[in-house]
Order: sequence, then structure tokens, then C-alpha cells
Amino acid sequence: MLDWDDIHTFLAIARHGSLSAAARALKVSQSTMSRRLDHLHGRVGATLLERTPTGFRLTAGGSAILDQATQMEDAALALERTIAGDDQRLEGIVRVTAVETFAAHILTVGIALLHATHPGISIELITDNRSLSLARREADIAVRLGRFDAHETIVRKIGDMAFGVYASSGYLDRFGAPDRSTAGEGHRIVRVQDDLVDTPDARWFSARFPKAEVALFANSREVQMRAVAQGVGLGFLPCYAADTVDGLVRVPTSEPVMREIWMGVHRDTRHAPRIQAVQMAILEAVTQETGRLRPR
Repeated sequence: MLDWDDIHTFLAIARHGSLSAAARALKVSQSTMSRRLDHLHGRVGATLLERTPTGFRLTAGGSAILDQATQMEDAALALERTIAGDDQRLEGIVRVTAVETFAAHILTVGIALLHATHPGISIELITDNRSLSLARREADIAVRLGRFDAHETIVRKIGDMAFGVYASSGYLDRFGAPDRSTAGEGHRIVRVQDDLVDTPDARWFSARFPKAEVALFANSREVQMRAVAQGVGLGFLPCYAADTVDGLVRVPTSEPVMREIWMGVHRDTRHAPRIQAVQMAILEAVTQETGRLRPR
């Protein structure tokens, strides 16, 4: 008979297609994931997932049980969320997901505020560009730049964030300030990689400087900021972070560019006191840091 670990292993590899990605999702080592897969196949006496040159794929037997395994997972996760939602303690772990730079500059303020009144609550801060699932309890609270619609998720807008064009003084001495009429011709830019190019800030930057040469692609805001400060090119960066980096100069633009900050929690866990306390701390941090998030 399959147990919960077997189902978890099967679904993780089926979803992610590789042992390494599945291991990261379940927070175990790749060797542990490999042993679990061997154990799974030994228990069922059949191959459910087969290795191919491009990763693992479902066999006919794996495809046959996928829907039932997913239903079992949904039921188990619903049970976990119900238990977590009924937990009245102001202590324990709360998992929060957000992009790295926002987590470092803003959410740490909220964590400090939280621990001043609720020292028994521990935060697991997951910094990831991916949208982690609240339903699968990959996180308890998600903070994202823009509204997100997810099944059974309660979301609310908690603030706004300003972006601006930045350069180093050395870059501006060499290339001059960008002129919108030239569409960035003669300039170099630092921008996100293609998997994030459809975000509002990336679209704005690409539209403003379509003729500029891309000097660096990087999805890490920290890498972008440091590269722009070193004179690699122009960058479109969140003001709350870029304004703290020595050597960065904000280049005036004709219009402000804002992104909304939204926070979401699964409806099954939204009334848990520790999750409510963390949400209030995040909201307080965003409110407290409004001057940095929306500078003049």
C-alpha cells in the first residue's frame, strides 16, 4: 500500500520532471529523492516514472494513477490547512514567500516588528521568483508585485512600489542622459531575462529603450543594481532598494512607474492567529516604509 511519502514523491517528480527539481520542492537531497523513487517502484512492483534524456515522464501506469494521486494530495492538504487554521497558538512557523529584494529591504522590517510582540512565531522566508502555491502549503502567505488570482485565496492590495531608471555617474559621463526621442540608441541597458520580460516594469523599460543594446540579462535585482552601479548600463530598478546603493543616480523620467503590492493567504488558514499576526506585521512594515516605496 502506498503511503503519503510515496504519493508526495510520485507527484513531485511528475510535476517537475527531474530528481533535482523535485528534491528542491520537497526540501530533500537529490540522493534521498532517488532512493524514494526506487522505494516507490519496489512497493508497487511497476515503473510509474521512467527516465528519458530530457527528464522523467509518466508511464502508462503512472498516467493511470495520476488523477487519484492528485485527489489524495488535495485531501491531505485540505486536512493540513484545516488543522493549521484551527491552531490558536501565537507561536510556530509561518512560511512567507516574496521576491528576494523586497524580502530583504521591507519584510525584514516586518519580522523585527513581529518579534517585538510575538517572539514565539518563527518566519520561514522563501525568496523566489516563482509563484509558490498556497493551496499546496508551499507557503502560508504570499507577497507579490501585482494582483494574483488563485483558487480559494484571499488577496488584498497593501501598497505601491515605484520604479525608476538608474545609472552610475561614470556611465552618464560616458554616454550622457538617455533621450526618449532616440529610443535608447547609443545606450546600454541591464534588464531581466526573458522569463520575466512580461512584468509591467520590464515591459515599460523595453518599450522606452527598444534600440538600446542589452549589456546584461539578470533576474536578480541585487545583481542588476550592482551592475548598474559599476557602469554596465542603465537599469530599471525599485526605488526603495536602488536609492540605498552608493554610486546609483536616478535619471528623471516623464512619468512615474508604479507596481502594486498584494498579499494573499489561503482561506482555510486566514483566521489562524499566528498567520494573522504575520500579515499585520507585513502590512505595518509596508505602511512604515511608504516613504521609501513611493519616493518623490
